Amino acid sequence: SVKSVTHRRRKDIKMSSSCASSSTLSPFSSLKKKKTNRESVASRRSSRGVRSSLDPSPSVVGLPNEDDSMMMISPASSPTSPRMMKEEETEERRVVVVVFTNFNENSYLKYPKSLPRYSEDKKPAGEVSWKEVWEHMRLRLKWSNETFETVLVDCADAETVSKAKEACSKATAFIACEVGESESIAETIRELTVTVPTGVVCGKSSATLRDLQKLQFMPMRDAGHNDFFEMPFETRREKDKKKFLQMKTLFDRKNHLDLLFMSLVLIDACEVPGIVVPEVAINQEINIGNVWCIASNCGSKLLDCYKNPQCRKSLDCVDACGMNDQVCTYTCIRSYQNREFEYLARCMLHSHNCLGNDAKRPEFPIVKPMKTFRGEALTHEVAEQIMQGHLGTERDGKKIEYSWLAVAGQNPAYDHFPAQYQIWYAGKARNSFWYNPVFKVNTLDGKSVWRRSDYRCKREDTPGTFTFTFMDNGVTSKEYWRIVDAADDLSWALYYYAGAAKSAGQMYVGAVLATPDGLWPPTREMERVEKALWEGCGCKMWEMMEVDNRPDVIANAPLQPLH
Repeated sequence: SVKSVTHRRRKDIKMSSSCASSSTLSPFSSLKKKKTNRESVASRRSSRGVRSSLDPSPSVVGLPNEDDSMMMISPASSPTSPRMMKEEETEERRVVVVVFTNFNENSYLKYPKSLPRYSEDKKPAGEVSWKEVWEHMRLRLKWSNETFETVLVDCADAETVSKAKEACSKATAFIACEVGESESIAETIRELTVTVPTGVVCGKSSATLRDLQKLQFMPMRDAGHNDFFEMPFETRREKDKKKFLQMKTLFDRKNHLDLLFMSLVLIDACEVPGIVVPEVAINQEINIGNVWCIASNCGSKLLDCYKNPQCRKSLDCVDACGMNDQVCTYTCIRSYQNREFEYLARCMLHSHNCLGNDAKRPEFPIVKPMKTFRGEALTHEVAEQIMQGHLGTERDGKKIEYSWLAVAGQNPAYDHFPAQYQIWYAGKARNSFWYNPVFKVNTLDGKSVWRRSDYRCKREDTPGTFTFTFMDNGVTSKEYWRIVDAADDLSWALYYYAGAAKSAGQMYVGAVLATPDGLWPPTREMERVEKALWEGCGCKMWEMMEVDNRPDVIANAPLQPLH
């Protein structure tokens, strides 16, 4: 629940950040129409012929089993990415990214620290190899756009490297990830990538290798700090430096979402004709239309914001985040949350859409709801009872005032907050159903505060599926939730959501694992939980971020329902 809240708020932040900067109107007026327009996104989606996500079809199972050393996914390989274009059209518009890494080296991603040991290969806080990480990133890139192909090259395998020449000859971009300081490897990568127009080097590497970085064949050596919002009359070179710096920043954050977003920023920077990267395609240049929209419609609210120190902090913080950086922007908004910022964002984004965004909910992966519960077909009424969970029951002689406590969540932007209480309940009006997540935020200025959100829930046609709508920090968001699985004794439940804040230009997905006490489910249930995550949601256990549910952290939460 905190996740969904976070997602929405982040989107709001991003929108507001593009609306107002600390010194000018730049952040609020910084969205210009990009070459890649939203109409082409809609057209591409409709051409897929995929069933609506409100009518889930194939399950999310499986990664293709290919050669261990160098792997490439064809457009038809992903089970959740049906071929939607003719083969010759796909060939013309495809994107090929070659990733150089050391397959057997441990990555910076790990299994959750308190994860119970339920099998020999699932050790708490165990590291994950770069091979496994990039295999999964390859699949997630495919879910973004089936024309995105990823070739993985093991730098520790000389034979594999020698076979990479053909792949590099067709590559759109390359990523050198933690390949080490070997000059011989650097020289080999240099020879292989001479004809590749764009490339970035991340992690430990030699100076020779770092000199190979480029955007559209222009050398991109280390750059200093830049704000990410594009100002008027910036040169192409300056804009490219900002993209380069953002990719470095994303990698250094060391989480799976930012690693994926780094790859999408790289693909977007390649500017392949006919290719849209909707996760990145938020305009960031100031133009007369944006400025006029804000000044003529929201001028008084902008002035009120500048008069409020907290609102100015929000604008400055969001402005420094840039683009679609949900992790950064949502932290800003939650840290400096204030009414002036909300009113400005509502005017600029919700009422007038001054930035011209039209984000769509992600279609992939296609995730199904559970079909049965306690041996019987799932009904709408039972699904709502699962979501209400433990609300109103007793434990240790005390009445429980919440439905669930989140144990872990997939999305680092919204699921890292401590003490994520989930509260679902029926409203006073007929057939009304509400969701009020309550969670704690450790703010950027060193405080610890409780935050909450308010969602209206509507049943969809299939039992176990819901549409959630809410206005958060001035922006309306809509999310599609599914109950993926739940234990018969309600010792745990797994939810999946996909959402968008339309006028904020944000789209997102996530999974939430919850229990009555915020601790991991019983060890006997963990293999079922992991299976539900992977086969049901396409999510790896090491993608789940553990929530801080220590007794002193979760104490004294404001759990009163809002309706």
